[in-house]
Amino acid sequence: MSYEMALQRVGELRQLAGAGPTGTATDGTAAAKAGAFDAQLTQQQQALMLGGTGTDPAAAATVAAGGDGALAMSEYGIPIVTVEDQYRMLGLPMPSNGGAGGINTLARLNGTTGPAGVTPGSAGVGARMVALAQQELGVAESPSGSNEAPRIKEYRAATAGAENTPGPWCAYFVSYLAQQSGAPIGANGNGTGYVPTLEAWGKQENRFTAHGAGTPQPGDIVIFNWNGGGVPDHTGIVEKVDADGRIHTIEGNSSNKVQRRSYPAGTNDVQGYVRPG
Repeated sequence: MSYEMALQRVGELRQLAGAGPTGTATDGTAAAKAGAFDAQLTQQQQALMLGGTGTDPAAAATVAAGGDGALAMSEYGIPIVTVEDQYRMLGLPMPSNGGAGGINTLARLNGTTGPAGVTPGSAGVGARMVALAQQELGVAESPSGSNEAPRIKEYRAATAGAENTPGPWCAYFVSYLAQQSGAPIGANGNGTGYVPTLEAWGKQENRFTAHGAGTPQPGDIVIFNWNGGGVPDHTGIVEKVDADGRIHTIEGNSSNKVQRRSYPAGTNDVQGYVRPG
């Protein structure tokens, strides 16, 4: 984020709160909004928003460390407040991610370009991937067994040169989630439609962990090996992991649709995980 963009973002936040350039409300309605807004900020955060440094050493340390309740700071020392936080603090309805053509509404509001829609200080890549995958649940081939549908074509578009080449699409789905979450996978971020290539890339980038060697995290890419021959043949992402180690996933091309699956901790179907982002 450039210095000018950072200043603009702070100014826009103040306008959303109904405050003038110096933090003074411009009318009664704006004053109410600003008051509600300030009530959800700590004293230290308010000082930061107005350009001060704050007086509470403990609060300052929390902010510097990016701790709970702290505003993330840009490289210029300007607070970073995401559009999501702006809507939350003002009590306004949150625009939905996704939409026609896979457009990320929050990405546009955050002022980012391209499909990633990433803002410093926003939720991690894994969380974004899970949220996006949940929105895709139920997307199915049309007709079933064709590896094709308008939405599936959009998944393929996240992999260079694959938009018009229908085929098994589990890896295309994962490539789409990663791209839309701001952490494209594959060589040069070009995505991939071939699971062995996905696994090889993960190993090359030191992102691969064998099943049983650690606890997977939400958003991790699951590498499956159904036949036990060592060559992976399916993929999806981790949605959550239970206390007993059971893994819950969201997978594309699972019985010809996007759907949830789960596997016990000791499953032999999972070969490993690739950590995105």
